[in-house]
Amino acid sequence: MDRRGLLLATGALLAAGCARVSPLAVPSPSPTVRAKPLAVGDDGTPAGALVAQLVCRALLAKGRSASVTAAGADWQAALGDGSLAAYPAYGATLWAQLSDDDEPPAGVDELLSDVASLVAPEVSMLAASGVDGGLVWLVTGRTAGAGITGLDRIAAWSKGKVAAVPAVAASRSDGVPGIEGVYRAAFRLATVEDPAQRAAQLVSGKVALAAFRRTEYTGEPTLVALADPDRFAVTDPLVVLLDSALGEAEPEAVLAISGVTDLLTTEALVELQSRVADGSSVGDVAGEWLSTNGLA
Repeated sequence: MDRRGLLLATGALLAAGCARVSPLAVPSPSPTVRAKPLAVGDDGTPAGALVAQLVCRALLAKGRSASVTAAGADWQAALGDGSLAAYPAYGATLWAQLSDDDEPPAGVDELLSDVASLVAPEVSMLAASGVDGGLVWLVTGRTAGAGITGLDRIAAWSKGKVAAVPAVAASRSDGVPGIEGVYRAAFRLATVEDPAQRAAQLVSGKVALAAFRRTEYTGEPTLVALADPDRFAVTDPLVVLLDSALGEAEPEAVLAISGVTDLLTTEALVELQSRVADGSSVGDVAGEWLSTNGLA
């Protein structure tokens, strides 16, 4: 399995002791000690909810009680104090939040190493190298057919038009600052968090351009991704952040989670969301994927 060298200090510490019992006394049965359920953080997005369920159900399949809970804004403190055991997030997004540097490292390995250092020692992480949550800019097929096929063609066309973006795109180098600085775009902006709503506004003509993570399901197969000739887009690999104490106390739980990060891909995550959008429950979809991939 590829751990990318990022699972920090995983080990098992076992202790045993003996109690003396009077020869004439009949010892009463010891109460069963039940481990506290591990809390898996959900960032509130459709993709985040699915990854959280995959992690949770992978733990349940190995006999470890777990549940999904809202991660909240202070996820780092929650992981540090153990109130969260795991939290799926994106590496480049984390780097932008935590680093004081202006430019991210050039390579994915260097980026992930930086992020691991920024969250250590209370938090460790597993990288899902097959999942990229980087931003992509989409238009309708009609717009692409009219010649708007790349970001290098949006400067004059953007004037007077509206672009729909999630909040994460507001400050990222490959988000709004990028299309304005690199490609001289002049859109008015509408912040729309739900990817399905973003896509619907694009199809209806309410907005002319919209930004999506590559991991988001739009429900609109006719949308077209604009080419990025200046290659300003940033790879944003999925990671699962962990309470470092979990690796020391329960390495088998970390191995269960790594089964998900090793096998999940961008395409699979999008396809799973499409099934949820068609009416299946997040839990059922996650459970079926784990079974199909030999993880449950």
